[in-house]
Amino acid sequence: MNRILFAVSFPFIAGILLWGIFRKRTSQKALKLLSVLTILVSAVEFAVVVSMLICDAGSILQQGNLWEANQINSHIVPEVQTALQRISIAGVGGLGLHFQYTGFRGIFGVLAAFAWFVTFLFAKEYMKNDTNVIRYDFFNLFTLGATMGIFYAADLFTLFFFFEIMSFTSFMWVVHRQTKEAFYAAGTYLGIAIAGGMAILMGLFLVYNKLGTLYFGEMYDKAVNCIAEGGAAWLYAAAGCMFVGFGAKAGAFPVHVWLPQSYTEAPAPATALLSAILSKTGVFGILLITLEVLPMDGNWGLFILLAGVVTMVLGGIKGVMSDNLKTTLAYSSMSQIGFILAGVGMQGLLSEMMVSALSMGPNGYEGIDKVWEAYGAAVNGTLLHMLNHSFVKLVLFLTAGIVFAQAGSYELNKVRGFGRKKPFLLAAFLLAAAGVGGIPLLNGYVSKTLLHESITAYTELLKGDMIEMAAVAGQNTVYMTLSPMLLKAVEYLFLFSGGLTIAYMTKLFAALFVEENQNRELQIAYEQKKDYASVWSRLAIVLCVLPIPLIGLFPNAVADSAAAYGCVQTPLRDIWYSEHETVHYFTMKNLSGALISIIAGIAVYFLIVRLWMLRKKEEGYRSLYPAWLDMEKYVYRAVFYTAVPFALGIISRILDSIVDTIVVILRKTVYRDRELPHELPEGNRFTHRIGYSIEQIRRLYCMIMKKDYKPKNYEHRLAIKSTDLFENFCIIERSLSFGLFMFCVGLGLTMIYLLAVN
Repeated sequence: MNRILFAVSFPFIAGILLWGIFRKRTSQKALKLLSVLTILVSAVEFAVVVSMLICDAGSILQQGNLWEANQINSHIVPEVQTALQRISIAGVGGLGLHFQYTGFRGIFGVLAAFAWFVTFLFAKEYMKNDTNVIRYDFFNLFTLGATMGIFYAADLFTLFFFFEIMSFTSFMWVVHRQTKEAFYAAGTYLGIAIAGGMAILMGLFLVYNKLGTLYFGEMYDKAVNCIAEGGAAWLYAAAGCMFVGFGAKAGAFPVHVWLPQSYTEAPAPATALLSAILSKTGVFGILLITLEVLPMDGNWGLFILLAGVVTMVLGGIKGVMSDNLKTTLAYSSMSQIGFILAGVGMQGLLSEMMVSALSMGPNGYEGIDKVWEAYGAAVNGTLLHMLNHSFVKLVLFLTAGIVFAQAGSYELNKVRGFGRKKPFLLAAFLLAAAGVGGIPLLNGYVSKTLLHESITAYTELLKGDMIEMAAVAGQNTVYMTLSPMLLKAVEYLFLFSGGLTIAYMTKLFAALFVEENQNRELQIAYEQKKDYASVWSRLAIVLCVLPIPLIGLFPNAVADSAAAYGCVQTPLRDIWYSEHETVHYFTMKNLSGALISIIAGIAVYFLIVRLWMLRKKEEGYRSLYPAWLDMEKYVYRAVFYTAVPFALGIISRILDSIVDTIVVILRKTVYRDRELPHELPEGNRFTHRIGYSIEQIRRLYCMIMKKDYKPKNYEHRLAIKSTDLFENFCIIERSLSFGLFMFCVGLGLTMIYLLAVN
C-alpha cells in the first residue's frame, strides 16, 4: 500500500477497531490498555510520515544543494513531481480522492502526527478518570486521519471532503464534557463549521465552473488565463466564499467567534490540537487559494494582509484583557494566526510586484533581487511561524491542562500562584511564552523577523523606482496605488501586536509563577504539590519544548533548511534563482524590531494589566473586555436567531398577503362563483337513466297487458347497487392482491407484446 494512503486510512481503521474492542469495557485495566494502544497507533503514524519525509529529503539531497533542489522541484517541473507522487481513489463523490506528497505537505504531516503522539502521551494521565474515553479516542483518531487527508490532498475536492469530516469529528472534542457550557460552545462551533463548509462548497462550484479543474497543479495556469480574459470577478467570489470556511477554522476575524469558548470547554489535549494543528488546516486552505485560485493577485494579497492585521491586533487586545488562562491562550492563537495571514498577504503583494518587474524587461531586472528576497522572507516566515506556533501552543495548552487537573479551574484568580516552586513547569512555560513572544534566541523570533523583513522591504520598494517604471510601462497594479504610509502603519501594528503577545504572556507567567494566591491556605496547598505531573505528561511537554530553543539558537541550520525543503509552491513557477542569500537574523536592524515589541509589551503590561486589571489587588484580576462587544452573542446569534427569523417572518407575511389577494381577485374574476347544476339525490346520471328507462318499459308493459301498475323504484335499486359496487372496487383497488394482480396483467401484456414484435 502507498504510504500516503496508509497515513490517511490507518487512523480511521485503528479507530474503528479500538471502538469495537473497548466500547463496552469500562474497567481501569481496559482503559489503561486503550491508552497504550492509542499511543502505539500514533507512534506508527508518526513513523510512517517521518519515513516519507526522510525518503523525499534524501532524494533531494542527492540532487545537490537543498535550496536549489527545492526550487527546481517546486518551480521548474512541478507537474513531473506531482505525477510521480500522486495516488488516487476513484469513485468517491464522483470526482474521486487524490493525494500527493510535497515538502510542505510532508512537514505538516509529520507535525500533525507528532502533535497527536504527544497529546496521546499527555492524555494517558490527564484522561484516566474521564468518562467516555473510548468515544474521545475514537473521534480523536478519526480527526487525525481527516487532518492527514487535508495536508496530503492533491485537489480542492479531496481537501473539502476531509475538511468536513474533521469539522464534525472535532466537534465531539468541544462537547465531550457534556456540560451546559460545553453544549453552548459546541453549538457555536458546529454552526460556524456547517456555514463554513457550505461556503467552501459554493467556492468549489465556482472554481470548477470557471477553471474546469480542482487539481492544485492545474489551477494556476487556468486561473491566469481566466483573469486575463476578464473572469477575475468570479474567482474573487469563489475565493471569498472559501475564505469564510477556511478562515473560520483558522480563527481569522470576523469568523473567529467560536474560538474562545470552544478552546475553554474542550479537554486540554484536544485544545492543544485545535490550536496547534486544526487552525493550520484553515491557513493551508487560504494559502492554496492565494497561490492557485488568485495567483499573483495584489488585491487578494492586500485583503488577506488587512484581515491578518485586524486578526492579530484584536486577538492580542482580547488576550491582554482576559482574566482566564485558557481564554487568554485561545486569543493568543487567534493573534498568531493573524501574523501568519499577514505573511500570506505579503506573498500575494510581492508576487504581483515580482511579475510586474519581470514584464518591464531590463529596467525591471534592476530591482528584482530586492523583490525576490522580500518574497522569500514572506514565504519562509509564513511557513516557519506556522511551525513555531504549533510547538509553543502544544506546550502552553498542555501546561494549562496540568494546572486545570490540579486546581480545577482556569480563572487566573483561582490558579494564581500555582506554579511557584515547580521548576519544570516554570521552565517549560517560560520557554514557550518567550518563544511565541518573539524573544531573540527562541523560535518565534526567527519567523517574526522574516515576516517583519518582508513588510519593511515592501515598504522600501514602494518608495523606490518601481512605481515610476510601472507607470512608464503602462501597468495597472495594486502596488502603484498603495501608500508607503499604509505599509508603515501595518509594520507598526505588527510590532505592537508582538508587544501585546509579550504583555499577555507576562501576565500569565506572573500570575502562575511569581504572584501568590490571595487565599493563603490554597497557596500552601499549591506549593506542596510535588507530583503535579506524571512521567508521561512531562515527556510529552519536553518533546514539544525541544524545538523552541533549537530553532532559535541555530536559525540558519534548522529554520532555513526546513523552510527550503518545505517551501510551498509559489506562483512564480518559471523563476529559479540558484543563489540563496543567507539571512542574518541577529543584525541590529532585526534585533531592533524585537526590542520595539519588548518595550511595547512592557508598557502595555504595566499600564493595562498592573494598573487597570489589578486596580484593586485584593480582588485580583478582572476582565476588561466589555461584555457588549461579544460578537457571538450580540452579532452572530442576534442576527441568525433574532434578526433573520424576524425579517423572514415579515417577508413571509407579505408574500402570504399577496397570495391571498391574488386568490380573492381570481375568485372574483376568472374563477368567480357560478350556480351549481341540479344534483341527483342519489346515484349518478347512468343509474338514473337506466332506472328511469326500465321503469317506463314496465309501465308500458302493464298498459298493454292491462295489469295494475305498481312502481318498483328501479332507479333507487340501481343507485344502491352502484354505490355498493364502487365501494367494493375501492377496497379491492387498495389491497395488495389487486396490486399484484395488476402487475401480473401488465407483465403478461408485456410478454405478449415482446412475442408479437419478435
